[in-house]
Amino acid sequence: MPRLFRAFPFLLVFAGLLLVLLPSRGASVPLFAARTGLQCGTCHFDPNGGGARNEFGFAYAKNRHSLEAEADGEFKDLALRNRVGDDLPLYFGVNQRFMLLADHREIGDLPDASGFFNMESGLHVTFQPVSRLTLAYSTLTSPSGLASTRDAWGMIGMGPHYLKAGQFRVPFGLRMDDHTVATRNSFLDYYGGGRFLPYDPHFSDRGVEFGATHGSMFGRASWTNGVSAQGANPPADGKHPQALTAKLGYAAPRYQGAVSVYDEFHQTGGRGVRSSRWGYYGMANAGKFALLGEAAAGTDKRETAGGPVATNQLAYWVEVDYTPHRQYNVRARYDHLELDRSTQQASYNRYSIEGEYQPLPFAEIRWTLRMIDPVAERNTFDEVRESEKQGYIQFHFSY
Repeated sequence: MPRLFRAFPFLLVFAGLLLVLLPSRGASVPLFAARTGLQCGTCHFDPNGGGARNEFGFAYAKNRHSLEAEADGEFKDLALRNRVGDDLPLYFGVNQRFMLLADHREIGDLPDASGFFNMESGLHVTFQPVSRLTLAYSTLTSPSGLASTRDAWGMIGMGPHYLKAGQFRVPFGLRMDDHTVATRNSFLDYYGGGRFLPYDPHFSDRGVEFGATHGSMFGRASWTNGVSAQGANPPADGKHPQALTAKLGYAAPRYQGAVSVYDEFHQTGGRGVRSSRWGYYGMANAGKFALLGEAAAGTDKRETAGGPVATNQLAYWVEVDYTPHRQYNVRARYDHLELDRSTQQASYNRYSIEGEYQPLPFAEIRWTLRMIDPVAERNTFDEVRESEKQGYIQFHFSY
C-alpha cells in the first residue's frame, strides 16, 4: 500500500486534535449537527435525527444548511413552509437520492460495474396535534424498487422525557447519512458483502423507546423485536422482543459524544445466536471545520454442535470536513473494518475524498472518490488481492 495512504489515518487524527484545540467560532452535529453544535433532534421530529424535519430543520434546509438566512441573491425572500397550516398541523417532506456509481478492481480501462440507480426515495408525513404528541409515518423505495414502511410511530412528550412506540430505527451509535461507513453497513458490497452491525440500519425495528434530556446530558433506551422477529406481525411462535439498545451522551456547543450498546439474541436452525455491539462517537467544530468519528466493537456468539463459537469484530472511522461557504463542503474520511479479528483476511481500510455542492435550496450534488484496500495483500490461495476503487455522483433532492 502506498506510504501516503498508510499515513492517511494518522494525518486525520492529528488534524482532529488541532480542531479540538483551536478556538471555536460556532455554537451548534452527523455533519450539520457538528457544524452548528446542536443535537440532531433539534432539526428532526425523531430525537435521534433523520426522517422528517420540523419547522426549525426546514428553515435550516431552506437556508442551504445554515443557521443564518440568505442575506442577498435570488433566495433571500424565499417564503416556503413544510407545515400545512395552524388548524391542520401536518408536516410534509420528500427525499430522493439518484446516482451514477462506478466500481473498479481489475487492471484495465473500464470499470467492472457502473450505472445509474435510484438509491432511495422517501415520503414523510408527520402530524403534531399538540406539542407533546407526534405521529410520524414514512415510506421508502429501495434501489430494488420495492416500497416499504420506514417509520410508523407515535411519541408522547413528558417534560424532558419522551416515550416512543411503533416502528423506528434503534438508537445505536451515530445515525449517519452514509450507511457505508465502517460502523454501519460497511463498504464490502463488491467483496461479497458483510457488515459490522448485526442488523441493517436502513430498516426499522418494532418496539418502544424511552429517552430523556437533563442539561447537557441525554439518554435513550429501546426494547425491540430484534433481527429474527422483524416483519412478523404478530410475532410467530417462539419469537419474542429480544433486542436492547441504549445510548448515553453529552452535548455542548463545541463537542458532542455518546456511548452506545446493543444486544440481541435469536435462534437460527434451532441454535442460539447472540450479537452484542458497543461503541462511542464524537463530533466537534472549529469555525469552518468539523470533525466526526466513531469507534465500535462487538462479538457474535453462535451455538454449534462442537460448542459455542465467538467472532470478534472491530470498526472505526474518522473524517474532517471543511465548509468555506454554505454552497460547498469537502471531506476526507478514513474507515477501518475487521469482520473477524482472528484473521487479516477479513480486515479492510477505505480512504475517501468527498464533496457536496448545493446550487439552490433542497438540491445537492455529491461526489466521491474512494479506495478500499484489503489489509492482507494475498488471499489464502496466495493470490494478490486487488484494491477496489469507487466513484459516484449523486443528486440529492429533499424538502
